[in-house]
Amino acid sequence: MVAAPLVAQGPAAQRTTLEGVYTLTQANAGRDLFAASCKECHSANVYAGQPLRARWNGRTLGELFGFLRREMPKANPGALSDQEYTLVIAYMLRLNAMPTGSKPLVADSAALHAIRITDTVSVPPLPRRLP
Repeated sequence: MVAAPLVAQGPAAQRTTLEGVYTLTQANAGRDLFAASCKECHSANVYAGQPLRARWNGRTLGELFGFLRREMPKANPGALSDQEYTLVIAYMLRLNAMPTGSKPLVADSAALHAIRITDTVSVPPLPRRLP
């Protein structure tokens, strides 16, 4: 008997921000970038706690990355490099007590779309028993 390979599809295939998707070094560099490029218009609180959850929980880091590139900094959207936007995202994850990991977050839109923003551990529903 040959076992069929398991292939993850859809949301189950995605990693989450609870899996340590950025490094502490990135978050620290992102904090400095935020202070230099973002703090002039708003505080970090805009991206911490309930404000972040209300807008971004369940969405992907790729969506957040795209938003930041299109809209921020307000005075000059798109002024940062992709790497710099990624560092700012790492800082935002740190602000929200997301765990750090050993591998850095990559500045690649496709890779970022494979990481779902979540602040709770989601447990898949139990399968229904057939009658």
